[in-house]
Amino acid sequence: MNRSADAVAILHADAPKVMDAINAFTAQTFRTRGGRLGSGMGSLLEALWVYHMNNVLANEGGLARKCELAWLPDHEPADFACLYRGAEWEPQGRHGELFRIEAKSMNVGVDEAKGHFTNLAKETAGHDQLLVLIWSWENLENGYSWPRIHDYFLGPSLPIIEVRDQLHLARGGTFVTGSACPDGCTRKACTHDGEPLNAAGKRERRSGPKSCKPANVEYAANFGGLVRMLKTDNGAARAIFRGLRKKDDIIHAYISFIHRHFPSEEVNQFKKIEWQAALKALGINAVNPTAAAANELLRKHVSDYQDRLRSLF
Repeated sequence: MNRSADAVAILHADAPKVMDAINAFTAQTFRTRGGRLGSGMGSLLEALWVYHMNNVLANEGGLARKCELAWLPDHEPADFACLYRGAEWEPQGRHGELFRIEAKSMNVGVDEAKGHFTNLAKETAGHDQLLVLIWSWENLENGYSWPRIHDYFLGPSLPIIEVRDQLHLARGGTFVTGSACPDGCTRKACTHDGEPLNAAGKRERRSGPKSCKPANVEYAANFGGLVRMLKTDNGAARAIFRGLRKKDDIIHAYISFIHRHFPSEEVNQFKKIEWQAALKALGINAVNPTAAAANELLRKHVSDYQDRLRSLF
């Protein structure tokens, strides 16, 4: 019996009721006038997810009641760990843990979503999960609003790391290898193995090589953008994107989740002629529609259009 896999399945099954509980709570408690975009509310929603998930787990039977989510200390990869309730826990060696969760949130009302997922493959175990909350300020009467979670992604981290890293390479980025560290580290002592560098050779994380620090800032901070990581700007990158989407259901689910809430990103992944070909293949008549118009038609008339795009291209 794989207890980590069983615990992951329990959290996935409980996630919808947790989202409903958070929204019910915030609708009553966080009614406010205004609703600043840079309010820090996303971080609070992530914390509420842990609180409400623990509440749900504690009120179930079997393995669920034996599990709890804990906050990871500073400098540990990921945000939360799923543990056996009351078990001895040693985060540095992951002793007592079933898996970890990295939590992110994005306000869909922001022009460019800022969430970043930068965990490295070497820091990530097979059952570790990525949680992404999509939320916005929902308007009420008399100028009041409340923070509503509209959707979420919860899935294994490693496939998302794979698509992120492959597209990073396709954009001209690289990853440090312990045998050729820019800081001249020896292979055994090198702590920079796997660190991302951008196309200009500058580090993308604070923990990257010191010799690769950009001017005026600690690190470039473009790596791992939850939306940006999926961008492609050439045919080779698009081929990688499409190949990974076809081969992996988790990657497909994440791409579909992001594109569902950021339509312009989806539009830009395909050429106009491809959007028109998709309409024709799916029996939708339109006279020379733009890429954006074709996307709107598919969203309106084909409920599984993202699955069909995956098959077509």
